[in-house]
Amino acid sequence: MNDSTLSYLRRLNPVPEAPSVDGAELFERITSLPRDERPAPRRSATRRRVALVAVGLAVLALLATTALAISGWFGDVVKPPVTRQEYRNAQDVLALPPGAVWPDLNVDPNSVTSRGGGGAQAVMIAMGSWECYWVDAIKSGDQQAQQQAHAELSSLLHDHAVIAPAGASENWFPTGHAFPVVAFADDGGYQWKQQMYAQAAAGDPENLVQSCRANGP
Repeated sequence: MNDSTLSYLRRLNPVPEAPSVDGAELFERITSLPRDERPAPRRSATRRRVALVAVGLAVLALLATTALAISGWFGDVVKPPVTRQEYRNAQDVLALPPGAVWPDLNVDPNSVTSRGGGGAQAVMIAMGSWECYWVDAIKSGDQQAQQQAHAELSSLLHDHAVIAPAGASENWFPTGHAFPVVAFADDGGYQWKQQMYAQAAAGDPENLVQSCRANGP
């Protein structure tokens, strides 16, 4: 654009200079205008009720899903009083070595346990006690006590222990089995116990000693 064109446009401008404006005065004029007192549009009560019902249904669906998930995790679960009673009942079935006593069962009051868990813990305590009794008998050379411990441990494995099916959850528990019973995972733990007792009976108690240290009373 050349100078002649700019000059032509300036001549056509009806307001060659913009009037000056007092900012403070303009602010006063704007704030002194009457406000719109009309209330903001509100959703109807029906729409609000529909929204609340939708939220409520979503919460109920979440709770139902969570309850099903927890049920799948734990299976048939019981509260601490039941677990403690199972533990006491198991003591009437299982025998401990001479001089051994049943320890108190510490159960978190806010926890749940798979049904039969109290009996399963009693079986494991009995195993640990007889293993340590066997170790002491080996150290003292008491052959009769060694044979008794071996027989008791073999009976515990045969009558009060099972192997969980492959792929079963950690909370799997056998049904229809004589109480009490402990379920070993399908990872060789049961077989390791069998081998350990056979080795100890054959004169190699190394694994038996280690198991006593880890699981004994």
